[in-house]
Formats: sequence, C-alpha cells, structure tokens
Amino acid sequence: MIKKCMGCGAIIQYDKPNEPGYVDLEMKEEAEICKRCFRIKSYGDYTFIYKNNDEYLKMLEQINTTNDLVLYLVDMFNIDNDLKDIFQHINNPIILVLTKRDIIPKSVNDQKIINWVRNLNLNFIDIITISSHKNYHIDNLYKLMKKYKTSNNVYVVGKTNAGKSTFINKMIKNYSFNKCDITTSNLPSTTLEQMEIQLNKDFILIDTPGLLDEDNIINVVDSMLLKRIIPKKEIKPRIYPMKIEQSLLIEDIARIDYLEGSNNSFVFYIANEIEIDKINMVTNNKNYRLKKHCFNLESNEDIVIDGLGWIKVVKPGRVSLYVREQVSVFKRDKFI
Repeated sequence: MIKKCMGCGAIIQYDKPNEPGYVDLEMKEEAEICKRCFRIKSYGDYTFIYKNNDEYLKMLEQINTTNDLVLYLVDMFNIDNDLKDIFQHINNPIILVLTKRDIIPKSVNDQKIINWVRNLNLNFIDIITISSHKNYHIDNLYKLMKKYKTSNNVYVVGKTNAGKSTFINKMIKNYSFNKCDITTSNLPSTTLEQMEIQLNKDFILIDTPGLLDEDNIINVVDSMLLKRIIPKKEIKPRIYPMKIEQSLLIEDIARIDYLEGSNNSFVFYIANEIEIDKINMVTNNKNYRLKKHCFNLESNEDIVIDGLGWIKVVKPGRVSLYVREQVSVFKRDKFI
C-alpha cells in the first residue's frame, strides 16, 4: 500500500535518504511524515529539493481537464509581472487570493489593492486579500468558495512561498475535525507532491507543489540572508530624499543610483531587517559588480526586485539598478 507523507505529500520510502519521502526503516509503522518534514517542523532544518517546473505545468494540464474551482494564491508582497500566465494553462474558474495581508502596511486600503489588480484586466472571477496568520478574511474566502465551487474539489495553486500550506492549515483548523497539518516553511519547495485534504463534507482541498519562481532573489542567496529577506511582520516604508549622484546601497544585494531628475523621494518596501545606506555615487563603487538595469521613470512608478520588494520613485527620473545576475527586475504603476 502506498503511503504519503502528511507534511509534503511525497511517497514514503526507506531506501534513499537524500530523496523525497525518506523515513528510517525502524519508523516504518508509526511515521506519518518523512524525515525531511520532521526536521523542518522540529528544528527548522531545511533541505532544498529541486522540482522541475515541467511537473507543475503537467499538473495544471490535469486541472484543466476538470471544471473545478481554483484558488490562485499570490504573495501580496511579491506580485510579479506574469499574473496573466495562469490563464495560458487553465480555463477553470479562478479566485485570486492575495496572501500575507499582514505584511503590507495597515494604512493601505484593501479595496485600493484589489482595484490595482482589477486594472490589469485579468479574468479572475473574484479577488480577495487574506492573512492566514491573522485569520484575516478567511471566513470571507470560505463563503466565496461556497459561492463559486463546481464540485467539492478545490485546487490550491501558486508559486513557491505563496503561503499555500499555511493557508490550508488555517482552513483545517477553522473548518475541519481533521487535526493533522501539513509542513510549512518560509523557504521554497516545501510541498513536493499533490495532496488531497478532506476538509469537511463540502470541500476537498487539493494542495499542489509550487511553481519555482526561477527569477526570484530567494534562489540566489544563502539561507541566512533568505530568512531576513522574507518579511515576518508588517513592513515599515522607508523614505529617502534623493539628489542627483546619490546612491542607495541595499547591503550586498543591490544598489540604486539616481542619475537624472529633480530632488526626489525613494520609498522602500522591503523587509525591515534589511539595511539600506545612502552613499555618494561618484566616490563609492560598492555593488557595481552586480548586473546593471536602467530605468526611465514617470511619477509614482515602482521598481520591483523579484522576491526582495519594491522602491516607489515619487517624481520622474532616470536611475540605474544593480542586482544579482539571475534576479528579475521591472517597473510598474505604483502599488501603494
């Protein structure tokens, strides 16, 4: 009989310690989770296992053969430039669930966030903001699930670190007599295989492995820096008055040079633990080894660094941004 890890969904096996689902043979009868999940839960000892995105796309193809409701979870702190791509793979009814509301400043109105997404003219049947940690809008989402479901099956999809596992654990706690939970971590690729969770008589939640965001900064930093990059509490915007030939240094992660424009303000929305220093652009050459990106900005546009956060530039100007080689950067209309 095939047995799956209740934490990550991998098939339990006893022969290959470095592969998903491994359990020591003496734990064969009693183990409910694999050794990897046990170490994540007990010690925060994370082992990365690479999952090919081709597997994720095959899973979406399978979902597309159904008409089941899909919850597309997107980290509100890390809304990337390809929200529309989900519609290239599935035609199911999709609710966009913007997670980690507790990270975005409380002063920001939820409806403004939703309107910002609606202005992208994407075909979501509904949009909602939630915080699984704070139990924020979870009941409202549950009502939307009842409204839009086409069967008892509801798929939970999204990129790695979008908060899928934390969300499902909250749903289990709120609406199920099933007291087991699935493995959660701030680090990517925690869920490894598709898992079905019988929530109650109304819903079976189908948790899926996350699509690896290959351009995200979390893939090119060490684990210690990664823990500081991912916000754990409400971010506090940091405002820097800027003049020509001034630069802002984001530790050894990135650098932004102000090349042209009037006196300006740069507003940073990144994890509170990450340090930012203002330096002289001419005399300090730190981080110039990183990859250079150039932007001509209109008023109130954001520069997004995938996985790190964003910088709102209040007035028009020309800037150069330096960041690690594989990391995606782009500009957008201001989010906040």
